[in-house]
Amino acid sequence: MIPFRYHLLSLAAVFCAMGVGILLGGMAGHSWFTVGEQEVLAKMEAKYDRALKSNNELKQQMSRLLMEVERSNEEVIHLMAMRYSQDLSGSRVFVWNQPGLQPDSITRLLRSVGVDVIPYQEGDSLENGLLLVFARNEPAWLSELPSPRRWVQIEQMPDSPAKQWALLEKVQKMLTEMRVEHEKS
Repeated sequence: MIPFRYHLLSLAAVFCAMGVGILLGGMAGHSWFTVGEQEVLAKMEAKYDRALKSNNELKQQMSRLLMEVERSNEEVIHLMAMRYSQDLSGSRVFVWNQPGLQPDSITRLLRSVGVDVIPYQEGDSLENGLLLVFARNEPAWLSELPSPRRWVQIEQMPDSPAKQWALLEKVQKMLTEMRVEHEKS
């Protein structure tokens, strides 16, 4: 059996070693730790500054690109106006839209090429005009319109110049067909 005094002595040695370790760790490592901490902080601040500068440069680049896109869209609209103004000037287009779909950009585009844009109410006459229906689903009252078909359903708003150009092409084609039919009769 191990005497009690050896247990007491080993316990005292353990506490003494812990005290020396705490003392050395708190004193000797302190300056090294703060220097390393400052280096890490300086590196993080430098990375943050670079990221902030890069972010600002990207914002400026995005704003330049958005201005170029807007300028390009204006040029395309001007080209559309030049292309379709002779064919569509003086034509009548009725517009009906489902709540939630706002065809403001399309009505502006149609007006820019000389089309007379008229809001459509159910039951209105479609004499000498084409009806543009902006709706996700075909309204029931469309089936009650007299033949021949003089309307176009548009499920999604044409958001790009190419889609707007395609819509103008379709409108021009249908109005031309209606004009030819009218001249034949």
